[in-house]
Order: sequence, then structure tokens, then C-alpha cells
Amino acid sequence: MTFFEHCDLDQRFTLSKSSWTPRGQYALVFDFDQRRAIKLYMNEDTSDEDVVFKSMAKFVDSGAIRSDSVWIQVSPDGNELIDQGSEVEEDYTMIPCYWTRDQFPPALPSVRRSDLVELDRLGLQVDRVAYDIPEGHTKEATFKYLVYENNIGAFWEEVNCIIGMHARGTHPNIVSFDRLVTETVKGVEKIVGFTTDFIPGGTLDDSKTRLFKLKYLHQLIETVDFLNLELGVVHGDVLSWNLLIDERTDNILLFDFNSAFPLGEKPEISDVDLVVVAMFDVITRSLGDVFDGESPYEIDGVQLLAADLWEKDPEVNLDADVFEFLRVLKAWVERRKAAEEDPETEEVARNPVEWPELPDPPLVDCSGVMEPRESEMRQRLIMAGQPYMAWQRPSSHDLSLPENKGKVLLATGEFV
Repeated sequence: MTFFEHCDLDQRFTLSKSSWTPRGQYALVFDFDQRRAIKLYMNEDTSDEDVVFKSMAKFVDSGAIRSDSVWIQVSPDGNELIDQGSEVEEDYTMIPCYWTRDQFPPALPSVRRSDLVELDRLGLQVDRVAYDIPEGHTKEATFKYLVYENNIGAFWEEVNCIIGMHARGTHPNIVSFDRLVTETVKGVEKIVGFTTDFIPGGTLDDSKTRLFKLKYLHQLIETVDFLNLELGVVHGDVLSWNLLIDERTDNILLFDFNSAFPLGEKPEISDVDLVVVAMFDVITRSLGDVFDGESPYEIDGVQLLAADLWEKDPEVNLDADVFEFLRVLKAWVERRKAAEEDPETEEVARNPVEWPELPDPPLVDCSGVMEPRESEMRQRLIMAGQPYMAWQRPSSHDLSLPENKGKVLLATGEFV
């Protein structure tokens, strides 16, 4: 079962815009499962995400929407599919303007997107893949990619953070960079994503019964100190869903740097506070109940440590008393907070990662006028007879269809 078969609809779909055309009012919806944009007409208020997303899920998952359709017309209540079409004039799909290979360090290894085989869908723009390596072996990896144009800036920050850390060597408690992922368009090699090592077993958020050892907390503390104080990187999302246990090494691993930023850039977000929140979640499994409606990124770690809330969930397994975990946490938090508040011991990274500026966007033909844009309409490329990067793939519900048995799905979205 892929991520998209059990996630909330507002995780799978995003409503890009709601507007009018001569056909009527529409919602432009992006489906991260199929990596596809569809205009949904319903002649009603299309700003109601709940109605729009339920309608999209119903007709996509039932196979009612053709693979080449770019718009659908549904009944006002969203329960009936009335019409659909593939006219290029109705195609509002946006294609990100990907960066070229020469905008990245030349020594980094790479793999072509067409050489990646999809094994699982782990989340938004994140898949588990496999590719062939020398001597007849196959390697599994996590493939993070850019397909949704609103994520261009964030993706640039993440990939360069990962590359910058990689340049300073591997760390035993950080999931390692693997390769850049490339695709050639019009003779130019573009970067569409990157891979990292795949670690099986799921996150700490996935299993409350897995034994959590005191040494994992010590490792996490050391890792956050290394990121913050050595590399000048704030992870920004050190929570249970971004933590793994590598059973091969018996180490805790931190991954997913799409919220990372340079130390000092966002003082309101603290990895120290987030470690406290993560441990509260691991030990009590009551984060959502105790802080219902409150963002975990706004919880004060010092206050949480002092609160009488640290009752271990009966199903949680620890190799030490909760008191011992709290003792280690409190000592570390006191040290880090004292350093933050003392101007004489201001926290400055010793070997900071470089964060290159987002390159200026290329010039794109916009109705005959060349303008700098970070993405361009697929409609214009098709009308001009130009090649474009295709990402659309079958929905998760279509993967087990009889006609797909015995085939493999490439990261390009094609069954072979």
C-alpha cells in the first residue's frame, strides 16, 4: 500500500487556483499521486477543498478519468462525472524550469531518471526506487524530486543543503546523499531530483512498540549539535516522522531536510525545542492529544520538560527509566539555551555549509514576450512542438491492475 492509499485527501491533492473560463468556474487541482494537474468544473463554488478533493479522488481512483484528460466536468454536488476532455487549450499544467547539470558540483555522481524503477510511493514527491549498479547488483534508494512548481525555491534549498553536508563527509546519524537524478531535454542535462540511502523499517512515528534506547537520544543530541554548531544547519523538523532506526548499525538516523535553513535565519524555530517535542512524542505518544491544534514547532522545550506530562505509553518500550531520559534532555537543553542567551558564547558554526542563492529564472516565451519565469505552461510547449519533461504516472489504485502484472514502473511514469 502506497502513501497515497491511506493519506488524507488534503495531503494528496492541492488546490492551485479557482477561477472562471467560458466553460464555467473551475478548480485547478494537482494530484501528487498521479503527478498530474486537472481542471475540475462543477458550476459551483470550487473553493471548497473538501468537495473538490472528494470528487477528484472518486473519479481518479475509479479509473473514470482518462489518462489524457486535462479537464473534467462534474455535477454540482461532485458525485457525477458529466464530461471530460484533452484539448490543449485547457491544459494548465506547469513544468518547472529545471537547473542544468553545470550548476552543481561536477564530481557528484548521478543517475538518469529513466534508469530508476519505482518500488513504493513514500510521500509527496518522494519515492522508493531501485537502479542497477556495477557487477550486476541493484541498489535501493529514496528519490526526492521536483514536479510541483510552487516547491522550486524550497527544493533548491534542500538539495544544496544535502550537497553541502555531503561535501563535509558522511555522518553516522544522518541519512547520506547518494546521487543527483538527471534528464536530458533538448540536448541539455537537467537536474530533476536526488537520491539518498534508503533505510527500511519505517520511522519512529510508524511504530510505538519498537525499543527506543537511551543511546539513541545521546546520538540525536550529538547530531543536532553537529548540524547546528559545526555546519550551521538548523534541520527545522526534528520530529518522530523524520527519525529512523537503522537495524544494521543500531543507530538513530535523521533525514528530510526540506525545512532546513542556516543557523540564525529563523530564531523562532529551534532544533533543541523540537528534540524535546520528538522525545515527548516517542515516550508518551500523546503529542496530538495534549497539544491538540497547536503546532509542534511552537512548543517551548523548557516548559514542556518542566510539565508533569511525561507518562510513558504502556505500549512504548524503553531501555531506561523515563527519569533518565529526562535527566539527559534537561542537561543538554540547559547547556544549549544558556549558550544561546549568553552574548559571550554566541552560537556560531565552525564549518558552515554554503547556501548558494537561487539562480535567476530563465527567460520563457510568454505569448511572444520573453520573461524570466521559474516554470512554463505545458500548453505552450505542446503548441510550439517542443519537448517537455513528462511526470504523469498511473494512480496507486491502478498499480495492481491485471494489464500491469509482470511489468515495472519507471520513475518516468512509464510501465515497461
